[in-house]
Amino acid sequence: MHEPPSHRRGQHRDPVGAFLGVLWAVGNAVAIALLGVIVHDHFDTARLGAHPAASSAPDGTYA
Repeated sequence: MHEPPSHRRGQHRDPVGAFLGVLWAVGNAVAIALLGVIVHDHFDTARLGAHPAASSAPDGTYA
């Protein structure tokens, strides 16, 4: 009359821990992707030679 264990010894079912682990991994991936987009956008603009408005010459459309 001995029932076999539902899972192996030492193995614990922790759905909350598993969910938090997945959430942590997804959050890190999103943060890295956003940082990559920001860095890519910054260096892409710098490579195109964009200048601040203060250093640009007036266009002469107003007098």
